[in-house]
Amino acid sequence: MEKEPPDKVVQFNTLPKDIIFDIFSRIPLKKLTQLTIVCKKWRLNIHQNPEFRGFYHQKHRINPILLFTKQVQINENSSTQFSSCYIDGTQVSQMLTNNFDQPLITNILTCNGILCLLSKTHVFFYDPIIKKLSKIPNSRYFNCTFSWAFGMFRKGFKLLHFYTIETFDNFHYCQMQEVMCEILTKPSFDSQKDWKFIGESPYNDVLGRKNYAYVDGKFYWLIGEKKYNPNGIKIMSFDLGMEIFGMVSFPKTYSDRSVECLELVEINDKLCLTDRLPWESNMDVWMMMNENEGFPNHWVKKYRIDLMGIDHHDVRILGHLPKIYGNDCESECEGKILMKIGEQKFGFYELKKKVYRDIISDINMKEWSLQLMLNRNTLF
Repeated sequence: MEKEPPDKVVQFNTLPKDIIFDIFSRIPLKKLTQLTIVCKKWRLNIHQNPEFRGFYHQKHRINPILLFTKQVQINENSSTQFSSCYIDGTQVSQMLTNNFDQPLITNILTCNGILCLLSKTHVFFYDPIIKKLSKIPNSRYFNCTFSWAFGMFRKGFKLLHFYTIETFDNFHYCQMQEVMCEILTKPSFDSQKDWKFIGESPYNDVLGRKNYAYVDGKFYWLIGEKKYNPNGIKIMSFDLGMEIFGMVSFPKTYSDRSVECLELVEINDKLCLTDRLPWESNMDVWMMMNENEGFPNHWVKKYRIDLMGIDHHDVRILGHLPKIYGNDCESECEGKILMKIGEQKFGFYELKKKVYRDIISDINMKEWSLQLMLNRNTLF
């Protein structure tokens, strides 16, 4: 009697892409991260496939998240409280910073949906989606901190720390402060690495702006020698891959503005420069087109945002949504810009329709201050 041939074994990696995506998409984000070490194909699908990332984001609604903070009193001690929610107001999580023995947070940075929380004595990474906390090794120069920058390069985190040191100028017989720089690399959320000395900031004599933009593996800062000297305005850069400083050209046809009226932001994965005087109703947005588009460091005036009817001198761009997210689908367009107006008001400006919509009525967070919009572009 002849034996029946055994059933053919179906390999998981040979399944159709749609089935693999559907299986992976049913796994919580915290567990999904562990699957990336199984094999190279799984890692490529989870980490680097934009189609899967979009599918996962849409199904689990992990993108984007608004982060709010407020100061609270607990037993005569002040503490920072965080609350994160989706655009529609659905709450994601809440946290008190005294949970990790650091009640007051002095600054908050973000990259790829991960928070970098800065206190007077420590630095922490926090993932508000999976509620995971990681402490950063202390710097020897923490008490001399000047400013910070936080970004990602090749799936690893990099934290740039500027600090000041006292030096003596023998020529002028006086004490001077120099701005030095060090960097910390974390290949993963849990890994621990030591600080590496970069050296003196090449433009520490004019480094007066602490806000920065992070675009495509580089940090950018606006610097200016004088408050009302457009010819003295420059853009300093730092390449996370090569770990070196550089300069970026400034718009040659730019108007006679003060550096105080300008801000660097990221829109559509491009470096942009916003320009608005406090009493003007319009905000101009310049965009830098890179070399692969045929124009090395070529600036164009991309948008003019109409702020008519928005009566406030303090207007900031907090983030950009490249697509409008609907209930069941996404429509391709230039997207929306999240804007913060004063301390309590915020809303979206639709670039295609050129319309501003206040969303404070949609999200009941009147006692909170909106800090950041967290965008998870890469799955860990």
